[in-house]
Amino acid sequence: MKIGIAIDDWKLPFFERHLAGAAFVFEKHRGVTADTFVLKIEAPNVDALTPVVRAANKEAREAGKPR
Repeated sequence: MKIGIAIDDWKLPFFERHLAGAAFVFEKHRGVTADTFVLKIEAPNVDALTPVVRAANKEAREAGKPR
């Protein structure tokens, strides 16, 4: 199953690290605005991906957006 998610560009390193660490195959594409990306992720189902997305978002939130 292919799952697409949109993220702010500054969150990309967090998502790349978490997705790769969980062995998900993904592609990144520029988003609809200059400051976003769309990640196309191959996953068996949404439930398998959910904890990885939550962990990446949590780490990004704790780190904060770079100034």
